[in-house]
Amino acid sequence: MRPRINFKLLPLLAFALVALTAAESRAFYESIGAKSIGMGGAFRALADDNSAIFFNPAGLTQNKKYSIGSGYTLLRTNSNNFNYLSSSIVDTKTGPMGAGIAYIYKQKNRDQTQAQGQVQEVAVALAQEYIKSFHLGFTTHYLWGKPQKGWRLDAAALFVPSQYIIFGVIGKNLVELKDDSREVDFGLASRLGDYVNLDFDLLWLPKAKTDNLGYNMGIELVAQKEFFLRGGYSFDRAHQDWYGVGFGWRFPRGSFDYGFRREVGGSDLIGHWVEITVSI
Repeated sequence: MRPRINFKLLPLLAFALVALTAAESRAFYESIGAKSIGMGGAFRALADDNSAIFFNPAGLTQNKKYSIGSGYTLLRTNSNNFNYLSSSIVDTKTGPMGAGIAYIYKQKNRDQTQAQGQVQEVAVALAQEYIKSFHLGFTTHYLWGKPQKGWRLDAAALFVPSQYIIFGVIGKNLVELKDDSREVDFGLASRLGDYVNLDFDLLWLPKAKTDNLGYNMGIELVAQKEFFLRGGYSFDRAHQDWYGVGFGWRFPRGSFDYGFRREVGGSDLIGHWVEITVSI
């Protein structure tokens, strides 16, 4: 019989980490999450797979299972390629809590004008369902490599008042030295029966000098609870707007997901996400 671990001191631990850790870093959490990319980056409220570690760790308690995921991402521009390898392990079967750990390796390919760069990240997330339908969680990240190195912390909450409505909020980069990179994201999602999932996210950079608001919106269509078609759009607060499309397949012991992203306007960036998850 497994012990029921109750993290009633989870909020205090999160604030303690804020006080104890402070170093400059920058997240690249969008390197994991083929499902979210297919929905235009909208995932702060749904947060129902392994990428919740990055988008909203409070969502880890939604599904009672063990899951192991692995993914590959390729971002292409006319001058550079960026390659991401990611892996994650999530345990949400042990009592009313959820826990996850993820690793990301990011590489910028060498071109004629810029040297190759590499960054690695380890993220550890914990989540707790305190009362029915109310979840809290946080993720600590450590990044090393060039040009990024240091710690950061995310804290999040999820509220599910009914089977049709989900509210999510996450504070990102809470220990970030660069004030303009701190971020507060709000998510509102709706599950319309077994056929349609919607997610709308509002992103706010409190101290950004310009363009401190962004929006992500996405839709997921479900067929026979196994096949998924996704689409979405992101009004990015600091970069180019972009759209995403994707699909997924759920089999009895896992899933396969693909996401495609293309920026609109003057940017030539194109991205491909592929992820495979095994559930126990």
